Amino acid sequence: AMQVCRRNRLEDRVVFLNEISFQVELPQRVDVVVTETMGTFGPEEGLVGSIIDARDRFLKPSGALIPRVLELFLVPVEVPGFYEHMIDFWTSDQFGVDFSPMRQLAMNNFHPIKLHPEAFLCDPVSLVRVNLATATTSEIRSEVSFYTKRRGKVFGLAGWFAVDLTEGHRLSNAPGSPTSHWGIAFFPLARPVAVERGNRIRTVIASQSNGAVWTWQANVHGEQFQHSTLWGFPQAERDLYKFSPEAAPKLSAKGEVELALLGMMNGALTLQELQAELRRRYSHLFKTEEQAAAFVQEIVRRCA
Repeated sequence: AMQVCRRNRLEDRVVFLNEISFQVELPQRVDVVVTETMGTFGPEEGLVGSIIDARDRFLKPSGALIPRVLELFLVPVEVPGFYEHMIDFWTSDQFGVDFSPMRQLAMNNFHPIKLHPEAFLCDPVSLVRVNLATATTSEIRSEVSFYTKRRGKVFGLAGWFAVDLTEGHRLSNAPGSPTSHWGIAFFPLARPVAVERGNRIRTVIASQSNGAVWTWQANVHGEQFQHSTLWGFPQAERDLYKFSPEAAPKLSAKGEVELALLGMMNGALTLQELQAELRRRYSHLFKTEEQAAAFVQEIVRRCA
């Protein structure tokens, strides 16, 4: 971005701040806040929370947000080929190795998919429409019911977003959209369920932690399916306990070294001197200069 700015002779008009927006402080309020932090489903990259924060701390009362409205859509879909490839693949024989534990993880993640309306079992429904100028929470929760238009099998739910950029300008990754590079989000069910025309499918979809965690539920013929991206990655109980409110954290050996290094970073010692001091104090951890240098550079990159 800096090189493009210089090439176009704009370096005297642009200031680059290479930081997460939550950590930025500005000397004055601005006329426009613009972001492109949409994920496959829309808010899972923290779009809503980051806009609320930037709006409240940076934007003038008369300023503009781009995008200014976020809308999410959902529809039950029949996608046997994709389901076989992404979910049931893990239970098939793979060179004599049993990968079946991976299926549990795969069915608790949502996956990008290219989709045609022929896969729809119902009419798509708008889950939620968020006015980003007035939103007060980053979390999404919606309950909707669908009624099937044809016989088929429900393999999961497909979702996409649309954002209003300015008046009359909308960007979406809806099926068939010619301008989007995003895929569509596929939320799988634990197993496909056969349906007839006119059957009801009740769903609940919700986010937590500013779009980082998603849960989805579906009730088909009275059978309840419940999924969460929290179950989509292997979690050791000891690691989860670290974040329990009752846990009393204690520095690890690496943490103690990092604390010591931070104490030495007072603006007087050079990187070379810091590396040498680490090797002198912790020779059992840093066998080579390269190991000490890599450790120091990592801490300096984050904290200096």
